[in-house]
Amino acid sequence: MQLQLESMEMNQLKNLLVCEIHIEKSTVARELEKELGISWSFDVYNHKEPYYHLRACIKEPISLEPGEIFPFPTGVYPQIINPNFVLEVNGLSGLIYNHCVVMAERVTYFPYTFRNEIWINLENKNNESVIIQPAQKIAQMTAKQLPRMVIKYVDQIEESPWKTDSGKTFIKHLKVHIKKPGKKQKETDSYSREKIERIYGKYYES
Repeated sequence: MQLQLESMEMNQLKNLLVCEIHIEKSTVARELEKELGISWSFDVYNHKEPYYHLRACIKEPISLEPGEIFPFPTGVYPQIINPNFVLEVNGLSGLIYNHCVVMAERVTYFPYTFRNEIWINLENKNNESVIIQPAQKIAQMTAKQLPRMVIKYVDQIEESPWKTDSGKTFIKHLKVHIKKPGKKQKETDSYSREKIERIYGKYYES
């Protein structure tokens, strides 16, 4: 996916994080471009949007029956230039909300080393069949930056209160969901690893 930076004003890009991606289009994708008069390329007018639409690279319409999962080729062979990024593929909101058609994996990641064609497994959760047309947009792809992990092995990690966003401790949150009816729960600010294991043990033994 060549971003065609020369066609954009630099002031539009100065605050954007840019990931260069090269895309090779399959033979079928090139044929569909000519037959249907559409483009598989990155839409120049959508450079402000951090995603790339993936299309169904099929010659004939395909009917998705209720509950059926079908793999669709996209005609896209990506190459990420920066190894600090991965490609993230998500379902298309129009298909999800209008037709109840979702990606079977919900979200898919493709690493820097990936060089094959992207395929999308669509699942029809509707009670009726849904027709997927040639070159129809079926998913969207974006680049996600990955921080480098520095892993250090230790004999034991430090204890933590495991607080949730609401300020409650993880264990208090857990006990609310697993407590037995009629049994009063004791609140505390923090739990040791031993207490956590005892709580889990009592819950799963009951």
